[in-house]
Amino acid sequence: MTRPAATPDDPVRAALRHHFGFEDFHKGQRAVIDDLLGGHPTVAVMPTGAGKSLCYQLPALLLEGVTVVVSPLIALMKDQVDGLQARGIAAEFVNSSLSPEAQRQALERLVGGQTRLIYVAPERFRSGAFLRALDAVPLALFAVDEAHCISRWGHDFRPDYTRLGDVLERLRPPRVLACTATATPEVLEDMERALRLSGARVHVAGFLRENLYLEARLCANERDRERRVLTFLTQGAGREGAVILYASTRKRVERYAATLWGALGRRQVVAYHGGMSDAERNTAQDEFMSGRARVAVATNAFGMGVDRSDVRAVVHVDLPRTLEGYYQEVGRAGRDRRPARCLLLYNPNDTRVHEFLIDQSHPEPRAIQAVWNALRALGGATPRDLALRLPEIDGPGQAETVLRHLTRYDAVQFDGMGGFRPAPGAPANAADLGVDFDDIARHRANEHDKLRQMKRFVHEGGCRHGYVLRYFGEQVDATCPGCDRCHPDDENATPGILFEPPTPAEALVVRKALAGVARAEGRFGTRKVAAMLAGSRGALLARTGLAELSTFGLLTDLGADRCTELIQLLVDQDLCQLTGDAYPLVRISPKGWEVMQGREEPGFRPPPHLMPGSVVGKRVDALRGGGRQKGRAKARPSASGQPTASADGAVIEALRAFRTAEAARREVPAFVVFSDRTLDAIAVGCPTDRNAFLAVHGLGPGKWEAFGEGLLATLAALARD
Repeated sequence: MTRPAATPDDPVRAALRHHFGFEDFHKGQRAVIDDLLGGHPTVAVMPTGAGKSLCYQLPALLLEGVTVVVSPLIALMKDQVDGLQARGIAAEFVNSSLSPEAQRQALERLVGGQTRLIYVAPERFRSGAFLRALDAVPLALFAVDEAHCISRWGHDFRPDYTRLGDVLERLRPPRVLACTATATPEVLEDMERALRLSGARVHVAGFLRENLYLEARLCANERDRERRVLTFLTQGAGREGAVILYASTRKRVERYAATLWGALGRRQVVAYHGGMSDAERNTAQDEFMSGRARVAVATNAFGMGVDRSDVRAVVHVDLPRTLEGYYQEVGRAGRDRRPARCLLLYNPNDTRVHEFLIDQSHPEPRAIQAVWNALRALGGATPRDLALRLPEIDGPGQAETVLRHLTRYDAVQFDGMGGFRPAPGAPANAADLGVDFDDIARHRANEHDKLRQMKRFVHEGGCRHGYVLRYFGEQVDATCPGCDRCHPDDENATPGILFEPPTPAEALVVRKALAGVARAEGRFGTRKVAAMLAGSRGALLARTGLAELSTFGLLTDLGADRCTELIQLLVDQDLCQLTGDAYPLVRISPKGWEVMQGREEPGFRPPPHLMPGSVVGKRVDALRGGGRQKGRAKARPSASGQPTASADGAVIEALRAFRTAEAARREVPAFVVFSDRTLDAIAVGCPTDRNAFLAVHGLGPGKWEAFGEGLLATLAALARD
């Protein structure tokens, strides 16, 4: 359909076409712009890619005076200013990437009337020189981008954003706009209060992203997750177009980048994280934005300001901490409005890092008191000194968190050498410092609740788009545009949890699993407890005593893999807990005890494939195990015709992976390393030293010299799981 041409009677659309070359507005843009031009304080909640920036850029060109844009990232400012300058629009940014001389010159151009838009970070308002420059020019509009950073209940809280209310009181601009892509009703209310936007016109353009297919896959372990990533990028929906792969830490970015360099080649893949130098990050971003690199492996620091329109997929290899963060990141796919895929690969262990960081960043009153007492006694200390001295403190990270909390109350000062010291005149008792302990506790609880909502998104049996819309307070009245619940299009799709009262049979399965975890007494990992419930007599349970428990084989029909998934589900629903760091152990939670003993109901219905006798479950087993149930290797007949002892399926898989890797390294066929018969014998015997290795049929000193130590290390790692 041909759009009507802009006419002199519609100067706003005429300016849109003149400055930006667009014939018409995206959904929601015009209403926001009209309210701003009318002088109303305005809030715009618009999804990533919906054109929020135009809502303040176009009014800036129609109004007399300077528009101030507050933006959280240097890269975001630079990209927007570069784009405006390329259109001949007088835009500037002032931030720490400029030399003092360049900053001074930018302020001179501002005061001299040569600038229409000035981009700054919220920290810039600490500068007296900058505030004096703003006092010298007429202001047209004050725009706060990524305004959710104002709210302590948001996912990107930045303390300097909270000072913007005071800045607005001082500057008194005639128009104020706060815009964000992700805000729950609570965050929206916080934004309006912090910016003092009385009577604001609020526009919510809608959170539904109709071109995104949302899917989440529960991964059995890291090997399974890597396999799925490689399959997706080489054979699945991610094999064409640009892809952003998000990982939670620098270490994991480096791991997945190395994996993809091996599979796709170094030219196709860039890595991006905060541990890299500015030059390295800029090079990586330029390679990706220019199209020379197809895949970016990054932490969530990568994204704001990244506007590559042909991103066909976003992959998360770790569970995001909040649904707001997840939805903002998947919104970087399909900005050209063509279909795009969003794949989340998840394991319950992902949540443990988030839980640790939440607790560490929200210290208990006793930790704050202990740090304050020690700091006063010492006269000054580093976070490491305090962590070594105080048993109440969980590492230097938490000590630094406490100290930074205390700086907000002017009780602590930096010493300029990596340490902290008490501020002169600060009270002796931490209770007199004015720390709001109740607020810290409320915020900790809120962060844990956001993480629970993110976990629930993974397991929810209903529409994924509908879940997101409800979370953001939007009415769900649209047909699902595409998710793995409503439109499953691959063989691995399985139903999710229904959060409604379970049937008696479903509740019984949950209680049986909880009984198995309880009988294991918190001394074993998930895989061993699952093998016990499945009745596996393989090497995995050797010398554990688990085969002697009354709960052994309680869920035989499920098999080890589905029992593992069921236990992971119980962890996610807070009925079980994982403890320990390197090798997590599973134990029943207080809530789990109540459910196991029948005093409470589980509160959810397990997915059908986790029920004994399920047709869906048998299909899943066939898909995962190539037609046989994983977790139990079939018994092979011996030379005498009698079946040999069965080997654990996970052990067989690990040994096959070891054999494949060794064969590839030596460039020989796999059978040259070990025959299938020898592989089975190793899996049954699970040797732990040289003598036991040599006792296995088909192995000798030559094999020991070539493969012995590596093979024993592989088996030892399995035993620790």
